[in-house]
Amino acid sequence: MKKEVKVGILGLLALVIFYFGFNFLKGSDMFSTVEYYYVNYDQVEGLKVSNPVTYNGVNVGRVLKMEPDYTSGKVKVSLLINENVKLSTKSEAIMADDGLLGGKVIKLNLVSGPKLEPEGFLIGNTEGGLMKSLSGKLDPTLKNVDSLTIALTKIVKQYDQSGQALKILLAGATQSTAGINGLLANNAKGIQSFVADADALTKNLSVLSTSLGTQISPILSGAKNTTDSLQKLQLGSTVNNLNSTIGELKSMVAEINAGKGTLGKLTHSDSLYINMDRTAASLNMLLADMKANPKRYVHFSLFGRKEKK
Repeated sequence: MKKEVKVGILGLLALVIFYFGFNFLKGSDMFSTVEYYYVNYDQVEGLKVSNPVTYNGVNVGRVLKMEPDYTSGKVKVSLLINENVKLSTKSEAIMADDGLLGGKVIKLNLVSGPKLEPEGFLIGNTEGGLMKSLSGKLDPTLKNVDSLTIALTKIVKQYDQSGQALKILLAGATQSTAGINGLLANNAKGIQSFVADADALTKNLSVLSTSLGTQISPILSGAKNTTDSLQKLQLGSTVNNLNSTIGELKSMVAEINAGKGTLGKLTHSDSLYINMDRTAASLNMLLADMKANPKRYVHFSLFGRKEKK
């Protein structure tokens, strides 16, 4: 096969794959048969080619094309719908919001009736969007806010009358304060004598505290002396015990240095080290001979020793 033929076949396959891939990305089902239907809308803002056509949430088709009709002022939308969907002349194609991002989807509302032939027109309706539903819910809320504002205005007007009553109450309180000041002025001498008695009582309590302090001080000083004596006594006995222990340790070290006792002999005489070195050498020679001539030292037989004839 020539190279030109191979290149042509590969190019044709690439075009076929591109066509099927493009249609797959657009949402077309390449393995099912579809039919063409049409629907008219007043406006199709947000609707785009390849937007899905659904029935009860299942994708059964897609939007193929949109064409404005300048005579009627409507927009003709072409739909590709799976042939298994049984449409009637009373069936509806409802354009609705597809989520919060502003996309559109066409929902099929199947109604029993005469069969709608392919390339027929469905009844077109538009479902209220999210903003419309929100505005419908906000209207009664705004009415409630207006009524609340009116009620607050009435309360403020009533507060003006309460303010007048509050002014009268403050005036009465001022008069009461003036009466209390006059009462204090009339009884100023009695209050001064009461303050003088309280001052004398405070001075007497101060003198009593001073005398008690002078009486308690000798007792506290004696207790302190006793505590110091006990501490000194205990410290002296501890120091004596420590000195005696140090003296015994010094005498023990002196005997070791003089060569007395076992430790002294070990530190001043090397005869014990020489004997131990000789003994270790003898043991090494004995072990070496046992390894070289084991039969000299061990006689062992599974069947016993044979007697010599």
